[in-house]
Amino acid sequence: MLIPLKREDFDKYVDFVYALALDPARSGYPTYTDGIKTRADFVERSLRAFERENEDILLYERDGKVAGWIHYYYLPEDKYLDTCSFNIAEGMGDAIREFTAFARERFPGSELYMKFPGENTQAKAALEAGGFVCIERDFNDVFELDRYEPRPQDPDVAPVTRENYDLFRALHAQDEGMYWNSDRLLADMDEWRRLLLYMPGGVPTGAIQARRDSEMGEIFALFFRDGYDNRAYRALVTAALNGAKADGAGSMVFFNDDETQADALALGFRCVGAYMCYKTAL
Repeated sequence: MLIPLKREDFDKYVDFVYALALDPARSGYPTYTDGIKTRADFVERSLRAFERENEDILLYERDGKVAGWIHYYYLPEDKYLDTCSFNIAEGMGDAIREFTAFARERFPGSELYMKFPGENTQAKAALEAGGFVCIERDFNDVFELDRYEPRPQDPDVAPVTRENYDLFRALHAQDEGMYWNSDRLLADMDEWRRLLLYMPGGVPTGAIQARRDSEMGEIFALFFRDGYDNRAYRALVTAALNGAKADGAGSMVFFNDDETQADALALGFRCVGAYMCYKTAL
């Protein structure tokens, strides 16, 4: 059973649910096992649910006892539904089915995204049995910037501006299925600290999309004109790391696939674990 969490009951359950957040087999993404995010971060993010109209926390009750909670948020203009935490002590599959049924009734016509660590095999089984499509399988990598000394930057790396944005758009348009498509990025350019092009000989062959959120930077995506380019990858990621260090970020998060993981580790990233993203239409 799913029951809305009241603000006055928050302290009663938060430590129990945070302990679940530290177990990748019983929690969802974003993970708190990465050595970066803390209990204070979890509490702060969870409390925002009581301040925002488009967020809520649902307690998951099983056999008369609270077994966890689901913190979700909804973007009505985009019909986009996602979760901030999905931490369940037992009955993960049932919790997913109940939440999906709740979402279908509450947010019809929307798209629901569900994200979990690779270790959460119960979630994987329930999502695939429920008709969700896995749209992304990656490695969750972290780079510690505290002791990082910026490396020499490739001269072929150039910042994306409004004047040269069409060069970036041409590369980015190959993957317009993501939420941050070219139009949204352009409208929100001031919030993105690092949009960079790799332009050997003045010809754009690669691009990176990164930003800083509080003390943590994140690389959202890389794009290549003609398939994976090892040199472009290293040049762009190095530039993003240098920029995050200059901005005062303490870490950089990056989700790599099988093709790029070896280069990420060679540059000094630490692998937290596997990441799965599932999607379904409601």
